[in-house]
Amino acid sequence: MSRRPHPGARRVGWLSDLAPAERMAVRCLRACNRDAGSDTQLTADLAMTLGPARGRNAKAVLSELLDCARTYGRRPLCRHACSCDCLGADEAVFAALISHAMNDEHEEATLLSALLVRPDMAQAFAGLVTEFSFAMSAMVRSAAAHVPQTHALRAVVH
Repeated sequence: MSRRPHPGARRVGWLSDLAPAERMAVRCLRACNRDAGSDTQLTADLAMTLGPARGRNAKAVLSELLDCARTYGRRPLCRHACSCDCLGADEAVFAALISHAMNDEHEEATLLSALLVRPDMAQAFAGLVTEFSFAMSAMVRSAAAHVPQTHALRAVVH
């Protein structure tokens, strides 16, 4: 008898399908508190891109998000491996949360949060996602500023 994958782990797409901020957010979600090496690398990457203080704050907010999901989650939050190219169902919800938060769509973010955590915690969870989305937005701006113009144009054309 084959074991069915956990519903939150089911592949629903690919990381490459996501916008840059959403893709970064999923990569951060995967690395956060997974193991010492991934966590150290995440902290270093956030600090390098956002600066030490903002990087530490972004990591703390993401850790708090995971703690909230663990404590108040409807079920365990599923994350694919850091190196995986697929996008799991729970990760897709998280990416959508980041997108809504970045676009000031707080009602939508709260509704989606209720898919991951108890309804009474959805607004608080959405607030943490919004705070984390600020860091993802800053990371996208920083990455765009460091991409040579020819690469940026090529990315738009293709």
